[in-house]
Amino acid sequence: MAWSQINPTSLHLSFLFLSGSILLYTVLSRFLKETLLLAEPPLATLVGILTGPAVLGAVEPQPWKLGDHVTKELARLTASMQVFLVGIELPEGYCRNHWKGIGILLGPIMIGGWVVCAMLIYLIFGTSYPSALVISACLTPTDPVLVATILEDPKATSDRIKNLLAAESGMNDGTSFPFLYLGIFILKEHSVGPVLREYLTVTIAYQCMASVAVGISLGYGANRLLRYSHERGRITENFVALFPLALIFFSLGFSSTMGMNDFLLVFSAGLGYAYHRRLEHPYQVNPVATSFISFSLSIATFIYFGLMIPWTAVADIPKLSVPKIGIFVLLVLVLRRIPFLIALKAFNPDINTYQEALFCGHFGPMGVGALFLSMEARDTLNSSCSRARVRSSDTWDHYTCETVELVWPVVCFTVLGSVVVHGLSMSLAKLARTVICTRSQHMKSCTSDAPSIHSESLDGEVYHDEESLL
Repeated sequence: MAWSQINPTSLHLSFLFLSGSILLYTVLSRFLKETLLLAEPPLATLVGILTGPAVLGAVEPQPWKLGDHVTKELARLTASMQVFLVGIELPEGYCRNHWKGIGILLGPIMIGGWVVCAMLIYLIFGTSYPSALVISACLTPTDPVLVATILEDPKATSDRIKNLLAAESGMNDGTSFPFLYLGIFILKEHSVGPVLREYLTVTIAYQCMASVAVGISLGYGANRLLRYSHERGRITENFVALFPLALIFFSLGFSSTMGMNDFLLVFSAGLGYAYHRRLEHPYQVNPVATSFISFSLSIATFIYFGLMIPWTAVADIPKLSVPKIGIFVLLVLVLRRIPFLIALKAFNPDINTYQEALFCGHFGPMGVGALFLSMEARDTLNSSCSRARVRSSDTWDHYTCETVELVWPVVCFTVLGSVVVHGLSMSLAKLARTVICTRSQHMKSCTSDAPSIHSESLDGEVYHDEESLL
C-alpha cells in the first residue's frame, strides 16, 4: 500500500518541524520583530511549548529517543557560533584595554551570583551543599544568544555598555567551567587534596588557560593562512568569506577532541582571527551566511528547549513544587547580579552611573550555556549515580544522585523564566519608547537610527551614546 511508504524517523521529523518553523518565522520576521516587537528566543520557546507534550502534543520528543547527547551538542554548537561572532565583532584590543571592567564581571560578579544561587537552591529545595554548588554553577554564565537581542537595538543603551555585555557573554560561558567542576570534583573525590590537584591542573591550567592560548593561536594562524593564500591567488573568491565559518567548526571539533574548554577556545579563536583589526573585505565573515546559520541554530535550540522542558518533574520529584520554583526563579533574577553590580559600580571603569549598573545587572540572561552545563554535569555524574543505585550507597552517593535528578529541571525552569523576562524586556522597552515618542510628537527623531551628537571618549576610542533606555 502507498501509505506503508510513510515511515518517518525521529531525525526526519526533527528536520521537518524545525525547518518549517524557521521558514514560517522568516516570512513573518518583519511583522514579528517590528510590529509585534517579539524577539526570537521567547517566540521560539513558545512554539516549542505549544506544539510539545505540555499543550497540543503535536510533537512528542521522547519517542524520538534522541537523548541528552543531541540536546547537549545542539546547545554547544549554538553557543559556540555566537561566542565566535562576539570575539570577531568586538573593537580591536577591547579585552586588553578593558580588562578591569571585564574582570570584575567575570570575577566577583560571577562568584557572587554563584554563591547566591547556591544558597537559594540549598534553602528553597533543601539540597546538600555540593549539589547546590553544581546546580548553581550552571546558572552563572550569561547567554550570548539572548544578549544579542539587546545588541540589535540601536537605542537600547550606549555602545560602551553593549561592548561590555557582549564581551562578558562571550567569555563567561567558558569561565563558568571552573565553578561547575569544583562542585563535581567535590562530589567525586570527597577530599580536599585530590580536588585541588585535579581542579588546578585540569580545569584551570588545561581547560581554561591552555584553551585561550590555543584558541588565539588557531584564529590568528587561520587568518594569516587565508591572507597568504588569497594574496597569491590560490583561493577562489567564493570560499574566502566562508572560511571563518569553517574555522568555527574546526575550533569546536578541536576543543571537543582534546577535552578543552569549548567556549573559551572558540571565543579566543574569534579574537585571534580579528587580530590586527577589522578583517577588512574580503576577510570579513559573510554576513548573510553567518546571520542565517546563527539565526537557524538559535531558533532550533529554543524550539527544542520548549519541547524538552520537564513539566512532569514538578510532580515526580519530591523536592520540587510550583511555588518553590516560582520563588526561586524570581529571587535568582533579582539577586543573582543586580546587587553586586550596583555595589561594585565605583570599581568598574566601564560603568558610569547606577542606571547603567542596574541595566547591566538586569541583562544577565541565562540560556543556552546553562542548558549545556546542566547536560555536562548530568553526563559527568550519571555513571557515579548509576553505580550507587546497584550497591549500598553512602552520603556522597546520595548527593550525586540528588544532583543528577535536580540539575536539569531546576536549570530548565530558571532558563524559561529568564527567556520570558529578558527576552521580552527589550520588546516592552521598545513599546514604551514608541508610546512616549508618539505622545510627545517626536516620533521622527525617536525612530531615527542616527546617533545623537553626544559622545564620550574612552581609552582612545569614541563611543557614541544614542538615545538609550537609561
